[in-house]
Amino acid sequence: MFEKDNNLYVKAAEWVRRKGYSAVKVNLDADNFEKPASFSQPGEEEDMVITPDLTALMRGNKCYFDIALKSEDKRTLVTRWKLFDRLASMREGKFFLFTPHGHRAFAQRLVKRHDINAVLINL
Repeated sequence: MFEKDNNLYVKAAEWVRRKGYSAVKVNLDADNFEKPASFSQPGEEEDMVITPDLTALMRGNKCYFDIALKSEDKRTLVTRWKLFDRLASMREGKFFLFTPHGHRAFAQRLVKRHDINAVLINL
């Protein structure tokens, strides 16, 4: 339905750096960005590989960032966001959702309905 373009990743990375995060990793094929670690879950049909859009450190705590775009496949989004929420809490960090214009209400509904602990940021 909607595609994450390079401009969204760059804007998100700039926000993260401006806020003082270190060790910023971005899931983007560019020389100036290191990619974050991926997580895989074996499935019936194929292994599901999940990679956060960005990761960064704040005072030694790992934070996860994802760009929230409207999607028909809400189940996959919820699974992805719950994983990042859980990983962030295990590493005493936070989980952030960047919401581009027109996508915030969609993200808010999913976060509230599925009890995902995420900070929403306008992008």
